[in-house]
Amino acid sequence: MKKVNRAKKIAKRISKLANLNVFENTRKTQYVEARSLLGFILKKYEGMTLHEIRDFYIKNGKHMNHATVIHSIKNFQIFKNYSPQLIDWLNIISDDINSYDNQEKRELIKLKLNYISNKDVDELAIMIDAMAKKELEATD
Repeated sequence: MKKVNRAKKIAKRISKLANLNVFENTRKTQYVEARSLLGFILKKYEGMTLHEIRDFYIKNGKHMNHATVIHSIKNFQIFKNYSPQLIDWLNIISDDINSYDNQEKRELIKLKLNYISNKDVDELAIMIDAMAKKELEATD
């Protein structure tokens, strides 16, 4: 039940940001992209299974099957390249990073790395290398 409540909250937030109903049965681009973001978040950050995501869409009036959920989530990686607002929306929704477990944090960091400057990447690489060395030394 907790997953469903969080999923409803996220869907409502995306609907508000996109100014549309993500559960509307339409193939218009802006709806498809918003649903792709929703599916991506539910799978990667909320840990919902593909069947749970499908059932969530159906309970909210959107015709959906297992294959469509997979296709939608996979296409998020393409959509985000052509619709930068999707990353903005993801950033807004994922502001509370402390509520995620470490694997979810890793996924979020990987996604956001594509949007930072080269200088920041260099600084992060140095910091992460130092952290990894410190961790390895602690286990010796």
